[in-house]
Amino acid sequence: RTATRYPDSPYGVDAQDALHGGPPGLPPIVTGVELPGSIAQLPAAEQLAALKRAAAGSNIRAKLLYGAILWNGLHRPISAQRVFADAAQLAPHDAVVRAAAAVALFSKANPTPAFGHLGPLTAVFPRSSAIEFHLGGLLLYIGKLGKAQEHLRAAVTAGPHSPYAKPARTLLAILARSRSK
Repeated sequence: RTATRYPDSPYGVDAQDALHGGPPGLPPIVTGVELPGSIAQLPAAEQLAALKRAAAGSNIRAKLLYGAILWNGLHRPISAQRVFADAAQLAPHDAVVRAAAAVALFSKANPTPAFGHLGPLTAVFPRSSAIEFHLGGLLLYIGKLGKAQEHLRAAVTAGPHSPYAKPARTLLAILARSRSK
């Protein structure tokens, strides 16, 4: 009941974990966008308010930051989905924006929409570390470890110095350790 009644809350995310298992929480969304110094110096609640105000306009970076905080930090998947969808409408040719919008469609109860949007982006943005990393992350969340490794390796190969390389290497190391046990 919690998963259905409160899907845009940490409680709804926790309920999905209890119902469907797998890694806890939501698959990570990495944007590579850092907080501007003027916002980073603010207390957390003021940071969130400033990002929300900035994301209300047409600033793609602000939308990516705000959406990532909603998704990764606050576990508000429906709110993040809306922000990323707005960003994708404004920047349809941006692989990072499109990847974030696709991942934000993920639900443990029904992962198909996320894969249905993210998978085809591999043809639109071939050799994109953003697309490969996020596809690998989604595959981890549904237990497809071999395929996840392929895409995480592709993320590192496509952008060895990108913001996706380090988290991809970390996930690959964890997978290697877990397979050796």
